Amino acid sequence: MSRCHSCLKELRSGGDFCAACSKKIFGGKNFSAKLNFDLPELTASADGGPRRISISGAQTKFSAKIEDGMIVLTDRGGTYILKPSLDRSFENYGDMPANEHVTMQMARQIFKIPTAESALIYFGSGEPLYLTRRFDVLANGDRCVQNDFAQIAGLTPEENGEDYKYTALSYEGIAKLMKLHVSAYPVAAENFFKTILFNYLVCNGDAHAKNFSLRESEAPGVYELTPAYDLLNTALHIKSESSRTALDLFQDEVDFQTDFYETNGFYGTPDFLEFARRIGVVESRAKRFILRTIAEVPAMEAMLGSSFLSEESKMKYKACIRDRALALKI
Repeated sequence: MSRCHSCLKELRSGGDFCAACSKKIFGGKNFSAKLNFDLPELTASADGGPRRISISGAQTKFSAKIEDGMIVLTDRGGTYILKPSLDRSFENYGDMPANEHVTMQMARQIFKIPTAESALIYFGSGEPLYLTRRFDVLANGDRCVQNDFAQIAGLTPEENGEDYKYTALSYEGIAKLMKLHVSAYPVAAENFFKTILFNYLVCNGDAHAKNFSLRESEAPGVYELTPAYDLLNTALHIKSESSRTALDLFQDEVDFQTDFYETNGFYGTPDFLEFARRIGVVESRAKRFILRTIAEVPAMEAMLGSSFLSEESKMKYKACIRDRALALKI
């Protein structure tokens, strides 16, 4: 039995998307997951690269929109972003679209984290690509004001070094900026905490400062945390990463470490509880989030089993989340 290429639920009537996902993502019924065009020719990228590889930054992206009931590429007015897997320097590069797709669905469905709408689709020749619907496009076609936290903090590679999006801010530092700009901060802080915890569990080493953003809400001048985006397990594609998280948890990590971290050399529950305290998340609720995170590993494994990942990547992904869940149990 086939599965929906968005929510991964079984389809009893054939097709590629369930009726709800087809309408929600594309605005119509019986939408096909296969595009009627192949991968466009690309100009070779400049040689050289950053010292720390950013998967999201390295991926080629195309802007697209719906026209006459079909997805077409566009230079203007795009409402979707298409991300194929092109960089062969990454391990298991062919699984990158399915990796991002299932990770986004786990965040949305299992952990109830607000995320961008997403799906897995294919070029006419069969190569998979990840599709996400832009959340900065309003119903009337206008774009809302949106800035990532590197922009909000005024960070640039010229002033802060080429690894600025990894080194110039901590997750605590992002939360402090959120508190300055987000009126409904307590709710935003909890969503941020859950997203950082989720990224830790799924081994997302690419959750850097540019992968969190604020957008202007329907009320002018009022800002909110955007839905989560660029969520994936980077351990499937990068053999060895220098850290279990893209950013330090704490703003003063050079001078501060929990007893747990000093003993084990990696983050665990005591670190996340200290992080919650610092950003204003109630301890009892933080504990509940952590316990739920550990308890949801079987549900995550079930969804991975239903995903479009290769069998090898499914097994590696499951091993990753078991390892991180164990770290939270110690």
